[in-house]
Amino acid sequence: MDNTGSGNSGNLGPSLLAIAWVFTGISTLVVALRFYVRISILRRFRLDDCMIVITLLCVIGSSVLLTIAVSWGFGKHAGSLSEVEVRNSMKWVYACKFFAVMNPLFGRISFAFLLSELIPPSKLRRIFLWTPVGVHFMADFMTVVIVYTQCRPSRGYWDKTIKSYCRPPTVEQYSAYVQGSLGSVADLVLAVFPCTLFWNLSMHWKQKVFLSSIMGLGIFAMIACVVKTIELGALTHTDDLTYQMAKLAICWTLEAHIVLISASIPTVRAFFKTPKSPSNSQSDHSNEINTFMKRKRAMGGNSPPDGINGIRKEITVSTISDSDSQLAYTQHHTSEHGWGEI
Repeated sequence: MDNTGSGNSGNLGPSLLAIAWVFTGISTLVVALRFYVRISILRRFRLDDCMIVITLLCVIGSSVLLTIAVSWGFGKHAGSLSEVEVRNSMKWVYACKFFAVMNPLFGRISFAFLLSELIPPSKLRRIFLWTPVGVHFMADFMTVVIVYTQCRPSRGYWDKTIKSYCRPPTVEQYSAYVQGSLGSVADLVLAVFPCTLFWNLSMHWKQKVFLSSIMGLGIFAMIACVVKTIELGALTHTDDLTYQMAKLAICWTLEAHIVLISASIPTVRAFFKTPKSPSNSQSDHSNEINTFMKRKRAMGGNSPPDGINGIRKEITVSTISDSDSQLAYTQHHTSEHGWGEI
C-alpha cells in the first residue's frame, strides 16, 4: 500500500468532525429561525421548506456516518492503520456517499422553489432557472447509481480480501467530475438569477446590491463545489484513500452546509426586522415603487403580518352586472403594492 505522506503523521479526522458538527449546529439554528419566521410570523409552510427539512436531516446523517468513520481511523494515513481499520473506515464512508452527492442537490432544489415564487409569468425565466437544476439532478442520480454498483458484491468496495468484480475507479471519478461540474453551474445560475430579477428595478442601487447579495450567497457553495471537484484528482493515483478522501469529505461537507445556509438566510431576515410604527408605514407607502418586486412576497404568504417587510401581489376580483341585458362578466385586476424591501 502506498504510504503517501509521512506515515504516522497527519490526521484530518478531528478537523473533519469539527467542521461537520459546528456547521451542523449553525445549519440547525438557521433552519430553526426559518421555521419560526415561516410558521409563527408568516404562517406559511411551503415546498421549499419541506426540501430544507430533508436537507438538514441528510446533513445530520452525513455527520453521524463521518463520525463513525473517523472512529475507525478515517482521516489518518492508510499506512498508520490496520487492515481492519481501513476496511471499516471506508465502509462507513461508502455509506456516506449518498449524502455526499445528494445533500447539496436537495438544498439547491429548495432554493429553486424559493426563487420560483419571485419569477414573473415568464416561461423563459423558468426554463433558465430549472434546466440546470434538472440536469444536475439527473447527473447526481446517475452518480449515486454508479457509486453503489461500482463493485459486485458491494462489500468489495471496501474489503479487498474478498472476491469481487469492480469497475475501474476512473468510472466513478469521471462521473463525479461531471456531477461536480454541473453542481457548480447550478450554483452559479442560482446565485446570478436573483440579480437578473432585482437589477432592473426602480430602487436605490444599495438596495439592489443588498438584495442580490443575500440571495446570491450560493456563489460560496459554487467555490466549495469547484474545490471538491479538483480534489477528486488526488484520488486517481493513490492508495492512501483514508487520508485523501478525508480532504474530499471536508469539501462535500462544507458544500452541503453552505448550500443549506445560503438557501435559508433570505427567509430569516424578517426575524431581525423592527416593526414600523403606523406613521412611518404611511410615510414609506408614499415612496413605494411600482415594479415586479411588488408582485411577490419574497418568502411566501398571501398577506403579510403587521410590521413584516417583504413583497406581495394582490389580486382584486370585481363583478359587474348589466341589469338591462342580464349579462355578467368578471374582470380580474391585478393591483400591485410594494411594502418595503425583502
